[in-house]
Amino acid sequence: MDCKTATLVYQSENHLEKIREIFPEAWAFLEEVSWAYVQNKSDKFDAAVKELVGKTPFKYRMVHRDDRDQLTKDLSDLLGDITSRLLLEKYFSKLVGQSVFFSTICCNSHLTADHELTLEEVLPLQRAAVKLQ
Repeated sequence: MDCKTATLVYQSENHLEKIREIFPEAWAFLEEVSWAYVQNKSDKFDAAVKELVGKTPFKYRMVHRDDRDQLTKDLSDLLGDITSRLLLEKYFSKLVGQSVFFSTICCNSHLTADHELTLEEVLPLQRAAVKLQ
């Protein structure tokens, strides 16, 4: 997140409302993927990654994003800033009734998981995702 945007978000009284106001498309996307994750909704890219990786002891869902659109940049800004990522994870976890953890992965895919993934857990997902590109 650039300094001007971070200042707007963190000097406001309600950080989440300011994020929602500045990044409405990213907010809607995160809400959509949160619900899709808890409802186990199918995604073509996710299914292909899971086929390559095989069974894992943890739950995750991955969707591919166009690396040139504004939403992808906004998601990268929001999830790359640890404070906004933690705020969003807390909010959407409460909204959907279970813990959700957000990450960006691959070339600009979005990953939702049931916990903060370790390197050993995420590396096979990364390798499968780039293989599908």
